[in-house]
Amino acid sequence: MNLLGIGPLELLLIFLLVIIIFGPKDLQKTGKAIGRGLNKLIHSAEWRVITQTGKELKNLPTRLMRDANLEETSPEIGQQLPAAKPVETPPAPEPPVLPSPEMPASPSASSEAKEAPAAEEDNA
Repeated sequence: MNLLGIGPLELLLIFLLVIIIFGPKDLQKTGKAIGRGLNKLIHSAEWRVITQTGKELKNLPTRLMRDANLEETSPEIGQQLPAAKPVETPPAPEPPVLPSPEMPASPSASSEAKEAPAAEEDNA
């Protein structure tokens, strides 16, 4: 249910704001004034122009296709186009191997690890 593009929750919020702003005493007068204003708006010439323009914009693509004689040729164009070939996707790269705490990170690190105990023995 949409009334002028406003949903039910939005209507409820507007109603609560009106009650808070105008109070329950002036609510009847305010409702009548809003109703009369909406009635004048809907029956005005400006509203008719707005709705007619909206309808024309909605039907514009169809009318342009009809004017350009594309309605008859659009199925022919689809038949003349070659069939799309499936696109081959490359295989996913293998994830990198992370060094474990037991495994040295690089060959240079393993040689440094071997030299460190030797240096400690010399100092002792």
